[in-house]
Amino acid sequence: MARFFREILFIAALTLLGVAFSLFSGLAPLPWEGSALAAGEIRPADARALQVIWIDVRSEADYHNEHIPAAIYLDDDHWETGIIELMDAWLTQPRPIVVYCGSEHCGTSKRIAEHLREALPDAEIYSLKGGWDAWLR
Repeated sequence: MARFFREILFIAALTLLGVAFSLFSGLAPLPWEGSALAAGEIRPADARALQVIWIDVRSEADYHNEHIPAAIYLDDDHWETGIIELMDAWLTQPRPIVVYCGSEHCGTSKRIAEHLREALPDAEIYSLKGGWDAWLR
């Protein structure tokens, strides 16, 4: 009987160790880190782990001031130029596309991501949760 309880205790300890490792190694989001992802969103840490095509939909001035390396500038006024550059990058090497705007409250990245999903139905397209502000953290 004592052996049975030792085995149960050992299994419980291993389970707790696995949970702690998952939570604190960055493999799983911490429960207190905020809201869950909406459909079509990706966290900055997950996007960094992938080789993605970055689409910057902030203002042109913000883009020229600073942007994620190799990001493609895209907005409604420069749609044709940006979409051609995006198509060239995506057709050359298909990979996920991540669209980002200035902050969590900016809806531009989600709107542009929807337009891109219509233009590229086979592409894996996300908007960056938290936008540029989250990328900088």
